[in-house]
Amino acid sequence: MASTVVSQLQSSLQETAALSDPLGLEPIPEDTRQRFLRFKLSGENGTLLPLETIIEILQLEPVEILPVPEVPAYLLGVCHWRGAILWLTDLNVLVGSPPLWQQAPSLEKPLVIVVESGDRRVGLAVEQVDDVEMVAPETIHLPTEFDSTAIAPFVMGYLPNHGGTVLDVDVIVERSLQGPP
Repeated sequence: MASTVVSQLQSSLQETAALSDPLGLEPIPEDTRQRFLRFKLSGENGTLLPLETIIEILQLEPVEILPVPEVPAYLLGVCHWRGAILWLTDLNVLVGSPPLWQQAPSLEKPLVIVVESGDRRVGLAVEQVDDVEMVAPETIHLPTEFDSTAIAPFVMGYLPNHGGTVLDVDVIVERSLQGPP
C-alpha cells in the first residue's frame, strides 16, 4: 500500500513537472552581461562607462556652470545639483585631448554624466551620449601595460569586438577631485 502511494505521488509530481515545463526545455541561464553607457569622447564614439556608476545625465546651460579660478584645466567649474555643489570635469581634457568646446564648438548645452564612486560624485561633460549596451564581462580585455597614451590611467579595459574603451569611474572621480581646493 505504501509503495502504491509513493508511486502515485511520483506520478503526480511528474505530471506537475510536465505542466510547468510542457516542452521539456532547460531553464534559461542567468544573463551575466553588464550594462554600459556608450558616449562620444574626443571625436570617437567608442567610450563606455559602467551603468551602475551613473546617477543621472543632465543637459546644462553654460550659464549654469560657475567657473572656479586656479583649478586644473580639466575642471570646468561647479553647478548646483540636487541641493549640492557638483564639480564638473571636461573628460576630454582629463584624458589628454583638446577641450570639449574645441571638439564641438557648436555645442550649446553640454551633456553631463553624473557618476558616483563611493560617496563622491562628479559630473563628466561630454559631447554626446549614444546608448546603453549589454556586454559580457569576459569580452572585456584588460588594458596592456604598454599603453602609453594619456587615457591609459583611466582605462578599465577594451572591447575589441564592440569597438570601445571602458573607463574606470573610480580613477576618474579620484583624479577629478584631486584638483579642487
